Amino acid sequence: MDAMTAALTDLGLPAGRIHTERFTSLTAVNPGVVAAARPAPHAPATPGAGPVITFARAGLTVAFDETRASLLEMAEACDVPTRWSCRTGVCHTCATPLLSGTITYAPAPLTGPDTGQVLLCCARPRSDLVLDL
Repeated sequence: MDAMTAALTDLGLPAGRIHTERFTSLTAVNPGVVAAARPAPHAPATPGAGPVITFARAGLTVAFDETRASLLEMAEACDVPTRWSCRTGVCHTCATPLLSGTITYAPAPLTGPDTGQVLLCCARPRSDLVLDL
């Protein structure tokens, strides 16, 4: 952007006639792709009373906190690494294998995940779950 602004100015375009905008977004969490120091997975500060969620790779089993909007929020509360970009406008990045259990979506996704997958950003447990996280 700076180089283009300089080139236009060098060509005689008045600086007041040059308009630029810069857009950024939050960095998505991409374990194994983007290095980040994270605490080890742990039980959340506020224990839940909902269905039991097992994060298989993290070796963590906790009760779902019904005040959480989604499984993604629950994973974040437990510092369980998971991929997501939904908050930055890229859908289906949070798709995660559902090893067992049933979920419900609220809100319903525009496009559902592949068979055997769950979209963490809008899913809530209907029964005990085992996630491949």
